[in-house]
Amino acid sequence: MNWVDMGQWITYYYCAWAQKEPESILREFGLYQNKQYPFNDETWKQWKGNPLQYWIWCSEKTKELEFIAKKNFGIAVNAASVERLWSAMGFFHSARRNRLHVS
Repeated sequence: MNWVDMGQWITYYYCAWAQKEPESILREFGLYQNKQYPFNDETWKQWKGNPLQYWIWCSEKTKELEFIAKKNFGIAVNAASVERLWSAMGFFHSARRNRLHVS
């Protein structure tokens, strides 16, 4: 994925989640892409790896991009849905059911 595609993606999700058209999200994303303040490494290091606090702090300068960032960080990453799928598939593809019958 390139920066232009990523810009299209964040614009789409901003419209879907905020229910309004963005006014400056691509400009804000350009600052991020070029590592301009507040997206430079020196500023990020001050937050000691806490992305949520960093994006809250950035919110005054980058309201729309911050909205997308906080939504993304709010998505729980786990394997529960995959585990449920494997469990359900176990009913259909058990060792007993899949055993080859030799005549």
